[in-house]
Amino acid sequence: QEAVPVGVSHSLNTGDTVFGAHRSHGHLLALSDDPYPLFAEVLGRSTGASKGMGGSMHLWDEASGFLGSVPIVAGSVSIAVGAALGISLQKNRENVVIAYLGDGAMEEGVVAESLNLATVRNLPIVFVVENNLFASHMHISTRQPRPDISRFAGVNGMRSATIDGNDVGQVAKVCQKFIEYS
Repeated sequence: QEAVPVGVSHSLNTGDTVFGAHRSHGHLLALSDDPYPLFAEVLGRSTGASKGMGGSMHLWDEASGFLGSVPIVAGSVSIAVGAALGISLQKNRENVVIAYLGDGAMEEGVVAESLNLATVRNLPIVFVVENNLFASHMHISTRQPRPDISRFAGVNGMRSATIDGNDVGQVAKVCQKFIEYS
């Protein structure tokens, strides 16, 4: 799933903020040309992105604009919406927030609330859903009536696109459009 964060990060500017999901090594790596802070973090070193205190799943690297990932499914989505609200309240429409989440996170109540608030307040946020068709150990066909996750955006009146997440060029092109729109 590395093509998604590489394509998304290609469209970001200084001051943009990224919130990861519960598997965010690729998200953090795509924001920097230096892998050392991530590897040091995973090894518990004080030179790590979170000074060795976050480990593999509690990542934070303010220098690159990566403001958090947590192992709780959908745990950072509402925080990302809060960051977008902060940008909006400051009347700063130059920056955007990226919220990464998986298809399993779409089944959490906090995501429904977050999508609603983002729409109602017209917040500068792009929700990037990485749909690998599995949540934990269950295939999407055993959890959802339809596999198209974009329907959740439609319910909230949001623009959406379903693309091949392995095509880094397509990811970058589509993400740039969504960033310009937000």
